[in-house]
Amino acid sequence: NLIYRLVSHFKSQLSANIASFSIFQHKERRRSIYHLEGESNPSHQSLRFVANDPRYLGNKADKEKDQLQLKSFKEEISELLKEAKAIINGELEKNAQGRRKSQIKWVNVIFLAGQVEMAATYAALTSVLGTIDKLLRSNLLVGLEEVHKQQLESLDKMFDTLQVSLIGKCDGGEPIITKGLQRRIKHVALYAEDKVESLMKQLIIGLDDADECCRAKLDKVSQQAIQVTDSVNKELIIKQKINNCPEAESSTSPRLDASIRENVMEGYNEERERMVQRLTRGSGSNNLEVVSVVGMPGIGKTTFAKTILFDNSIKRVFRIRGWITVSNNYDLRKLLLVLLCDVIRMGDGNDNTMDIGKLAERVQQGLKGEKYFIVVDDIWSKDAWDRISHWFPDCDNKSRILLTSRDREVGEYAATNPNESLVPMRPLTQDESRCLFYHKAFGKKYSIRGSEFDEFEKVGEKVVTNCKGLPLMITAVAGILSSKSKLDEWMEVAQSVSSLVNDDDYKQCLKVVALSYNHLPSLMKPCFLHFGVFPKAHVISVKKLIRLWIAEGLVNLKGVEEFEQVAARVLHDLIGKSLVIVEKRSLDGQIKTCRIHDLFHDLCMMEAESEKLLYVVGSDSTTMISQLYTNFRWISIQSENYDTFSSSIKARSLYNINDAYFTQDFLSKRMRVLDLEEYYTSRLSKVTGDLVCLRYLSVMTAETCTVDLPITNLWNLQTLIFFEMPPYSLNKLVTLPEEIWQMSQLRHLYARDIHLSSPGDKVLGNLQSVSGLSPCCCTREIFEGIKKVKKLTIRGSEEECPTDLKWIDNLKYLQHLESLSIETTELPHTINRTHWFTSPDSFPQKLKKLKLSYTCLPWEYMSIISKLPELEEIQLKNEAFLGDEWKATDQIGFQKLRFLLLDNLTTLEKWTTTTVSHDHFPSLEHVIITDCKFLEEIPQGFSDSKKLELIELNKCDPSLVAFAKEIQEKHKELGRNKLKVTAYNSVSFKEQWKHLMK
Repeated sequence: NLIYRLVSHFKSQLSANIASFSIFQHKERRRSIYHLEGESNPSHQSLRFVANDPRYLGNKADKEKDQLQLKSFKEEISELLKEAKAIINGELEKNAQGRRKSQIKWVNVIFLAGQVEMAATYAALTSVLGTIDKLLRSNLLVGLEEVHKQQLESLDKMFDTLQVSLIGKCDGGEPIITKGLQRRIKHVALYAEDKVESLMKQLIIGLDDADECCRAKLDKVSQQAIQVTDSVNKELIIKQKINNCPEAESSTSPRLDASIRENVMEGYNEERERMVQRLTRGSGSNNLEVVSVVGMPGIGKTTFAKTILFDNSIKRVFRIRGWITVSNNYDLRKLLLVLLCDVIRMGDGNDNTMDIGKLAERVQQGLKGEKYFIVVDDIWSKDAWDRISHWFPDCDNKSRILLTSRDREVGEYAATNPNESLVPMRPLTQDESRCLFYHKAFGKKYSIRGSEFDEFEKVGEKVVTNCKGLPLMITAVAGILSSKSKLDEWMEVAQSVSSLVNDDDYKQCLKVVALSYNHLPSLMKPCFLHFGVFPKAHVISVKKLIRLWIAEGLVNLKGVEEFEQVAARVLHDLIGKSLVIVEKRSLDGQIKTCRIHDLFHDLCMMEAESEKLLYVVGSDSTTMISQLYTNFRWISIQSENYDTFSSSIKARSLYNINDAYFTQDFLSKRMRVLDLEEYYTSRLSKVTGDLVCLRYLSVMTAETCTVDLPITNLWNLQTLIFFEMPPYSLNKLVTLPEEIWQMSQLRHLYARDIHLSSPGDKVLGNLQSVSGLSPCCCTREIFEGIKKVKKLTIRGSEEECPTDLKWIDNLKYLQHLESLSIETTELPHTINRTHWFTSPDSFPQKLKKLKLSYTCLPWEYMSIISKLPELEEIQLKNEAFLGDEWKATDQIGFQKLRFLLLDNLTTLEKWTTTTVSHDHFPSLEHVIITDCKFLEEIPQGFSDSKKLELIELNKCDPSLVAFAKEIQEKHKELGRNKLKVTAYNSVSFKEQWKHLMK
């Protein structure tokens, strides 16, 4: 139909244009050309003759007119061809996505029968158990009849029993509880949670007859729970007699050290070396060059590109290095902002309101004249490349772009020279596959030896062969086996993989992804499916992810652990099973950001949607939202191509919402998560007062404001975030109402600059982290109101700092504090810094991390900080200390310090110790020095350090680099080869300064 329409369109245009030529408008000429002296069927030779016969040619004016007409006609045809090309590419991409979805659905039906139903049911039970437990622990039930508390406790026990029964399996591996019964359990759990939350709301706002309300809401819930529990018990009795089933799945720990085995690159060593050489030494031309890496999903293109980006040779050659992930549903604005803010670092407050054309111009300006290396990952179509390729100027300086695509034609289209600049990714060899498999399945430690290991190795060899050299398949299967402790379990998984050997590669990958999901413990499945709320290829903040899991009720407490510890362990296990990829770590090795592979993301969305957990509003959505979203628990906006929201939606959570398409009518009274990416606080007004169930609220603030949200009733709120639209300023104060002290469930509070009122005698006993507290609020009274806090960021302008700075001494009242960050604008020299702190007792004794920025302290204060007994990490940034020499005078100091960062300390020239003893910094592992332009010396005592592993220098003087290299050589002389010294962007700033002064 499409081709027919295009041909018809071209035909009509062609006829109309030809008829308009002057040569056809003269009757005699037209008749002669068509009939050629009586010929009814003129031959090509006859036509050529006529075309050159002067009798049939028009005059000069006619010819010029025809030439102009022909030029116009060609331009019109060219535009039509472009339009047709865009339509065809769009149709082909839709067809490809449709085929991909149908394959995933097929895997869902064949390979995951019953698995997702269990995940949704388990999530519902976990959530209702958490809600009941929270109500039982609260003081909301005080004054009510004891029978109501007993009713809730009875419900808690019944649902706990149902959850234990749900994860039980028979000898054959199938669940004890049938799919139909699982569905019944889920509906009862959801119904019960609705009633309990409704009861909670009534108790919060106050009731005349609270006992009657409890009776009305809990009686029916109890009856339904008893009925479904009886059904489960009957089924258990029957199946235990027939199959002798165990009562629940075991939770044995992994056999070997399979903790965090990240996305390492095995194999492709020669390809890496050739690629780095090509990018750094070039092909002889100074022009911008695009190199394409192509291959099927799961073959390792992204990991390969990442190893290139972080190669030391690349770091030395290219001053600007960056990464953008395009994917199939790309957002041009977000891609431009990533380039502008994260890569070129030219972002400012006007970027968010600027149109795409202006943003593209700013990116071009930022890259112009610079030697840059940009990775454009996961590009799907020629059209996508056409839309972004003009962002990258040809600076005639050997800048390079590395592009990855699953489509070879796209790679060839984008590559500068397809014969030389196209790199197809090959499958891993058997040896490379084996190395990757054992690294993922066993880790670096092989604790099994002898005949037992030989048996495991035989099974592993069979698995490796059947994975056909595809890294994603190998890591997925190895992730499954890493937690299997018995040989027969390995053989069972190997048999499943063997059955896929005849499928095509893509379908085989999908099945292995499904197999990985199938083998997850029940607790992990809902958490894994939750990744679908984030856009494909999105890099996810781990802090945000964990807080969302807690808010959604996906993790529950057993014992004395904190929610965050349980959630972090689940994420740790998902990474260990190679289902989640670590993107970035902090200095101390903690995971900061993560993501999942595209294939896993497809599975998450499909499975979560099939069980009414998640609906993703995407670019292919054509159905009215009112028809689709009324029963989904999570709704994620991942495209703007859809109709407005319906007020009838009953979703529990909204993700990725911005100001353009959100109305308050949409808010459900059962709302748990509101992730309002670009929606302003002032517009929420009083409507939030009804959101008693709300647990996570992230909203935008524009200017200095007093928060006018009626938060008195937000009793359940755990996370409250006020994001600020750039440009960021420490003068934009967010003043919170005094009712904030009544939010007993609050765990995390974030804003750019927070002002808190006096708490009186109230204490936020669950508060774990506060980010952005104003210095003027650092009083003993407020600190005693947040005394359980573990992480604190103090942020403010110089006007907010009390003149004597004695507020620092109040930190000692935060006895649970482990991480402290103080960020201010540059303090005036008139402020008296001598009384900041006089002894280590000014700080909490459990402090592990300390970050200072623009505090302008004298270096003598480091002798006090050095005595903190638990300190493991220090970050000193932006003139945190002033003075040309840091002299570590104490013989024993920084006993547990492992990580040290010095960044932009422009007055520092020497860093020395007065003792040759290695008792100073005895535990130091990593030293990172960035932009300390005049620093030339670091402690000579590092030559004797037994634990030092890395000295990283960026934008430092060559003399400092040479000094560090000398320390490295002394380590080698002592037989210690683990110390690495990396340096890039080294510049002699002193010489530049002398030249400028002349």
